[in-house]
Amino acid sequence: MPIVRCVNLSKSYDGELVFKDLTLELDEGDALAVLGPSGSGKTTLLKIIGLLLRPSSGVLYIDDVDVTGLREAQLSELRRKYISYSFQEPTFIPHLDIMDNILIPIIPWVSREELKKYRDKALDLLDRLGLKGLEKRRPDDLSTGQRKRADLARALLKDPKILIVDEPTANLDEESADVIRAIIREVRDMNKVVIFALHRDRKLVRQANKKLNIERFK
Repeated sequence: MPIVRCVNLSKSYDGELVFKDLTLELDEGDALAVLGPSGSGKTTLLKIIGLLLRPSSGVLYIDDVDVTGLREAQLSELRRKYISYSFQEPTFIPHLDIMDNILIPIIPWVSREELKKYRDKALDLLDRLGLKGLEKRRPDDLSTGQRKRADLARALLKDPKILIVDEPTANLDEESADVIRAIIREVRDMNKVVIFALHRDRKLVRQANKKLNIERFK
């Protein structure tokens, strides 16, 4: 049974077509590279699969659940259960340190005892992402590459079944990009679904076993 299934998805804004009749299936262990130039609709597709936008038409299934007609509260619960999203431009609460920014999304859902375990897991993720010792820094004290890696740590904290990453290595130095590529490869090897949008990183494209050129659906 596919974890993600899109059937004839279309999206328009104010009568302008973004893409039309897009169909795909993703199973456990699949990594999908969504390709296309800037402005081609890659982020729009990622947000639809991530349950942050609704399609104009077509059907989206997450773990065999038709989500296209669900209420916002139901979509929020499915996002919490299945999906983590790392944005192209990470957003943090500026007056909180990186550790608190990583933990905030899960705080409403876990007990105090569980929070301690998640804090330990966050420290491990930061270490693996080359950010050891930076957990008390404020977001503005980190470089662009460090913020991207911290945002990925936040996305990975709840061990998502579906990881969506928008332009994970854009505008990064090669060392930061290599760290992110390695983590994405690890997630896929754990039989998760990984979806990432990009248009230049050939090394990351080679990690994908499925590729989708969004411009073909215009």
